[in-house]
Amino acid sequence: MTDLRAVPLPATRLRVPDLVAAARAAGTVTGRAEVLGDARAELGERPLWDASADALVWVDIDGRTVHRWAGGDPLRDSLSNVPSQVGVAWPTASGGLLLATADGLGVHDGTTLGPVTRPGDMPAGYRFNDGGCDPAGRFWVASMPRDGSPGDGTVYRVSSGGSADGSAAADGLDVRAVHTGVGIGNGLAWSPDGGTCYLTDTAAGVVFRMPYDVASGTCGEPEVLLAFDPDGPTPDGTAVDAEGCLWLAVYGAGCVLRVSPDGTPVGVVEAPTPDVTCPGFGAPGAGRLFVTTAAADGDPLGGAVLGCAVAVDGLPVPRFADR
Repeated sequence: MTDLRAVPLPATRLRVPDLVAAARAAGTVTGRAEVLGDARAELGERPLWDASADALVWVDIDGRTVHRWAGGDPLRDSLSNVPSQVGVAWPTASGGLLLATADGLGVHDGTTLGPVTRPGDMPAGYRFNDGGCDPAGRFWVASMPRDGSPGDGTVYRVSSGGSADGSAAADGLDVRAVHTGVGIGNGLAWSPDGGTCYLTDTAAGVVFRMPYDVASGTCGEPEVLLAFDPDGPTPDGTAVDAEGCLWLAVYGAGCVLRVSPDGTPVGVVEAPTPDVTCPGFGAPGAGRLFVTTAAADGDPLGGAVLGCAVAVDGLPVPRFADR
């Protein structure tokens, strides 16, 4: 198990205002996201395209709701209420959604949430936050304090076929701790070939990259891809496009950065509200980026879901392999 606090950090940190100013000067501002619909989340997170349902799925963590926009249309919203905070809702091979909640991990069939699994080493005051599936259908998810403060979080790998200690269980989930020392874990994503895994620690202001073996579901040694000024905006959720670039929401900066695999910023999408949380792509061929945001005092657009036309598609969303 890797303690991410032991990974060396660079002395030089990125300043997001400088990156945005440089993008404007170079003409690499990709576009400006616009508000979609009237929904306002307390803390929106992880928009993704569920191809089997032809819908955009996203969550309101503190609002304890899962949203499904049929066809990506905010006027065709189907809501599911959840008993506790929900960090991410991910499509499953069985047709439901794997929910990462404060109570544990469980599959929602569209009507009810089934039995939940919570690892025994997870403190009572912690919840699951952001997560994502590798190309083989394993789900990776980070834990953090329920109150939103930085903590000593863990990244878990979740697959079907066992319990938190590896023994057989009725709920069929095997939850294994992989990384520790994560302040606020976000942005779990994979490169198009599956050979690189990305992980954001929002509290540390760092985006890590790690070599990844899809066959075994194991990571190599992590290294820092991006490190941000600790006194400025912070990196949050991510998505990877079909060309292998990372799209990174920068909380507090009102923008999403497009970053090449070597860590070079190559584009910016500007947002009309500062606290952007996560980007996600729409249907294949749509050339559409969605962005969730968080509520902000005095800002009527805080918590809105945003949309922007882009010139590249995202990767297909792999389903959690629960069958």
